[in-house]
Amino acid sequence: MATHIHVIMQNNPGKRRVVHSILAILTGILILLWPDSLYYILGSYLIATGILSLLFRAPSFLVAASIVTGIFIFIYPTFIPYFFAFFLLVIGLGSLLSGGFGLAAIPLLAAALLLAFPDIISIIVAAFLLLYGFTSVFAMIQSRKKDEEIIEVY
Repeated sequence: MATHIHVIMQNNPGKRRVVHSILAILTGILILLWPDSLYYILGSYLIATGILSLLFRAPSFLVAASIVTGIFIFIYPTFIPYFFAFFLLVIGLGSLLSGGFGLAAIPLLAAALLLAFPDIISIIVAAFLLLYGFTSVFAMIQSRKKDEEIIEVY
């Protein structure tokens, strides 16, 4: 007698948004506390984000960009500003293409700052992650009050 097991993964943007927001806030705090471990923390964050995005059935370009960027950060830690700026550009362009013009400004600005000031990468990355996490939480609260669905790419 054969037993079939079916695993059904639902695309739940609300849960995905909550998990990504909490992960971003925690990662931002860790980077502020231990800036010398930036590449361990950031690489792990990106890989974890990619895996979570895969589990929540996020768009494949986000999954790939996150995991590949995390792996490259582990392999070539001296290029963190450029790899993470690339990742932020992917996020920002994805937001623009999906109609989230306001949400696109944060990653695009952070990417520009990383490329202009790579010496203060820990501060820029931590500020981006904290800003992203808190604005996502704020947007979720506002959308629940108005019973609206907010646009989310990441």
